[in-house]
Amino acid sequence: MLQIMDRYLIKDGTSGMFTWVGAVTVILLVGTLFELADFFVNKRVPFLVVLEILLLYIPAHMVMTFPISGLLASELSLGRLSRDSELIAMEASGISLRRIILPYIIFSIFVSVGSFALNDIVVPETNHRAQVLIREYVYKQGPPKIEKNVFFRDAQNRYFYVNELNNETWEMEDVIIYEIDKNRSFPDVILAKSALWLEDQWLLREGVMHRYDERGRLTQEIEFSEMVIDMKEELKEFFTEQRTPEEMPTRELKQQISILKEAGASTENFEVAYHLKYSIPFSALVFILMGVPLGVQRTRDTRTLGVIVTVILAFFYYMLLSIFRSLGRGGIMEPMIAAWMPNIIFGVPGLILYLTVERR
Repeated sequence: MLQIMDRYLIKDGTSGMFTWVGAVTVILLVGTLFELADFFVNKRVPFLVVLEILLLYIPAHMVMTFPISGLLASELSLGRLSRDSELIAMEASGISLRRIILPYIIFSIFVSVGSFALNDIVVPETNHRAQVLIREYVYKQGPPKIEKNVFFRDAQNRYFYVNELNNETWEMEDVIIYEIDKNRSFPDVILAKSALWLEDQWLLREGVMHRYDERGRLTQEIEFSEMVIDMKEELKEFFTEQRTPEEMPTRELKQQISILKEAGASTENFEVAYHLKYSIPFSALVFILMGVPLGVQRTRDTRTLGVIVTVILAFFYYMLLSIFRSLGRGGIMEPMIAAWMPNIIFGVPGLILYLTVERR
């Protein structure tokens, strides 16, 4: 009997969720549509390119909508059960409220795992493709738009990190270069205070090269006043491959953080982004833990209240997420704690609500 009930509740919640995913995603895309309209009207970007950018942004927005949509679907599903007196029938059969809620929690775990997979496999590539199109079509009349704290990769599998860049002189500051070699565990790392692009070469100034053994121990440290590195790519082609943390999967981002730490560079921004790639998808579980127990403690008028509860929880969650993300990036709080704090703030009371739930 319980297995039949579980399948029934999960099917009911799932059918409603995907409808809400589409609706909430469209709402979140409104701000993006204004920006893309400006690209089309003022920047003369072709319509099909604008449409492609819009479609590429959808996966990233879907990750943000899964927690909200899952809670909305669960709230409305419970509301229907309450209106049709099905909750009363289940309780009369001796099934506790905690047991009735359990399928929704299990469902939210699957949603979280799926959201993480989408965020780690699909979103980095779609974000990167969207940014490449923007750099190519929106900024095509001037030098490529270079963002702060980004990574580049060339055809020789070398990674470049540039902290600051002067778009007029093309002089770079705080540069880190390292090459990933499959036959070695740790790459050679070159750090330079400044660098200058000279056609097919980079001129590095005031730097040091570190070489490590197979255990990661420093074996050589070679200082230099100037060093020249050959570059095969054209300037524009090279900078279209820049990647922000949002354009990297967790594995690649973790590797970049490790290299930057070894080089003594600041990594707070990257670490916060890394932990957010886990915490945001798993907020779906937190939303269900907090919202569903509230959903079964209401009267028969449930539709409006279900939406209100979801909106209030989403507003405060994302407000806290913005605050703690800034604290983590600024070095005021540990990046991992900052990224997970909203989940903790909502998850602990949600767990208590679930364990003590009692219909009123």
